Amino acid sequence: MSRCLALLACLLAFAPSASAQELLCTIRVEFSSLGGNEFDFLNDLEDEIEQYYNNRAWTDDRFREIERIDCNVRIEILEAQGLDRFTAQIVVGARRPIYATRSSTQIMQVSDTDWQFQYNRGQPLIFDTNRYDSLTSLLDFYAFMILGYDYDTFSELGGTPYFEQAREISELAQSQGDPGWVSIGDDRTRTTLVRQLLDPRYEGLRRAYFLYHYGTLDLFTRDQETAWQTGFTAIEGIYELFLEVSRKYSTDIFFAIKAREIGDLFEEADEVKNQLYTMLIEMDPARSSDYDRLLE
Repeated sequence: MSRCLALLACLLAFAPSASAQELLCTIRVEFSSLGGNEFDFLNDLEDEIEQYYNNRAWTDDRFREIERIDCNVRIEILEAQGLDRFTAQIVVGARRPIYATRSSTQIMQVSDTDWQFQYNRGQPLIFDTNRYDSLTSLLDFYAFMILGYDYDTFSELGGTPYFEQAREISELAQSQGDPGWVSIGDDRTRTTLVRQLLDPRYEGLRRAYFLYHYGTLDLFTRDQETAWQTGFTAIEGIYELFLEVSRKYSTDIFFAIKAREIGDLFEEADEVKNQLYTMLIEMDPARSSDYDRLLE
């Protein structure tokens, strides 16, 4: 089932007829660490990025307003090299609704601390994935990563086309040598992340995203026992990957956003919670306090 069909099944009763773009991102740009009023033009960057993300069609699918992906981007500009080149860090997050509830769940949260970009007063943001730009190429990369993660939660490996687009951007960017793109060994660059997600060995992680969200969270209010069993299967798939490759960037992102939720979700799942606890503690010992409730 495609992402749009799956979400439509969840939201049809509430969805208006008007179509909209895919992303509904809240953007925040901070540059208080830069002294002087010569950087006041950066006030415009927040609105520029918001329009860039929210007013564009990123896929060929049609989204209703209620289907748009809730995402947030926080950019902190740390340092200026002259008036047009900046060192910054960016945090990108996204959520999706949970069927038959008024709740939502985090599907990604990436903190990227190694970014340099160029931006001039009055500079338009031009979408062109065939040309590297230190600002828009990173924005494009994370837009497609948001889409990839979101689609993976509605259909098995459904995000592949968007992860592929993100990888193409990263491959183009690597030739420029800018920070955050060049992948060396077992690092945490954006290039490493998207390569892992497209590595066939990591399909267990991506299938787990679908099983956990569509087969567990979306099912929970209707059939808790089946949801718990499906969720256990999802975590078991990640555990099999862990036994093969140990801790990696992509799996760390999953546990960082899901640890507390998993503890809450399976607290009363008597048939599976002890086995689940054993796997989780081995994979993610730093968050043991979130999993300890499974033993209560």
